[in-house]
Amino acid sequence: MRVIAALSLAFLLAAHGSQEATAQAASGAEDAATRANRTAYEASLKCFVAGGIAVGDAQKVHDPAKEAYFNAKARLAFDTGVKLGRKLGLANGHINEDFALVQARELPNMIADTDYYKNAVAYCKALGLM
Repeated sequence: MRVIAALSLAFLLAAHGSQEATAQAASGAEDAATRANRTAYEASLKCFVAGGIAVGDAQKVHDPAKEAYFNAKARLAFDTGVKLGRKLGLANGHINEDFALVQARELPNMIADTDYYKNAVAYCKALGLM
């Protein structure tokens, strides 16, 4: 919504001949888009970790259908994270480091706190990443 508002402002200012203000509004739209991509990037990394736990849980109860489902969703979260990372201008090495850092941070929390894990799963399901 912010991107649309910023772009609308850019068009309004352009109609009034303010090139500097137009550039600032366009920059604000770009910043909003970058923030949105950063948020989605971070969410996809977290969903990858949650998906990995769900795969393990499905393996424990010998449910190959759920295992395949969550494995595909974890892969989707991973692929989404890579695409967004590249869109943000991150090198593959940086993206891999981010995955490792998020896993090191999130995995212990998700394992130790069932409510935290359930909230992460609900969030990732709402995003279509689980």
